[in-house]
Amino acid sequence: MIVKAEGNYRRPGSRLSFNFKPSAAPQQWPRDVVDYAVSKKLATRTKSPARASAARKTASPDAE
Repeated sequence: MIVKAEGNYRRPGSRLSFNFKPSAAPQQWPRDVVDYAVSKKLATRTKSPARASAARKTASPDAE
């Protein structure tokens, strides 16, 4: 997700709390945190940065 505004998400029935801060770079968070941020219009959904970089590595074979 790309975070547009700072926010905080606390999981129901849990001590876990997630604080996310604005950044132009995609960030990787648990799915429930992303769902919350997108629903409150604090972020936009994008592909996972780890999956995007893995896709780029498999799409371009190494030159030998």
